[in-house]
Amino acid sequence: MKKQLSLIAFILFAFILQSQSPVQPDPTKTKYMILKTNRLLGMNHMAVKNGKIFTGDFGKGIQYERYAKQLYLAKEYKKAAQFTYRAREFSIASLVANKAKPTSDGSFTSEEKMMTSPLPEVADMDKELSEKNIAKPTDEELLVGNLDIAI
Repeated sequence: MKKQLSLIAFILFAFILQSQSPVQPDPTKTKYMILKTNRLLGMNHMAVKNGKIFTGDFGKGIQYERYAKQLYLAKEYKKAAQFTYRAREFSIASLVANKAKPTSDGSFTSEEKMMTSPLPEVADMDKELSEKNIAKPTDEELLVGNLDIAI
């Protein structure tokens, strides 16, 4: 019985450790992630301008990236990394729709995947954006203005 309890305790402890990300975001790593996403969104800006295919993914990517920037400045590095990760996913979708090939900035490193793990669902992130009143610009609006994502 004592061995069984020890085994159960060990399994629970291993599960708890495994559920936590082994790579924790820090200011430097998170900033680099945001800068990669910013470059990709800049490329996306040109692709939408040339392709004129407005799926809404570009606006959603900018919305997520603006919030990631706010979170980074508030020193909430894990959440900032998660939002910039999702922003990059939306940017890739917009690039593909506009028949543009993402650069290497569109790829995710294993370290970035570990930093953002577990990644919240888009619906949960959308709810947070709504609660924080982070506006979602349209793709068309973004073609004429500043993206406001520089960090």
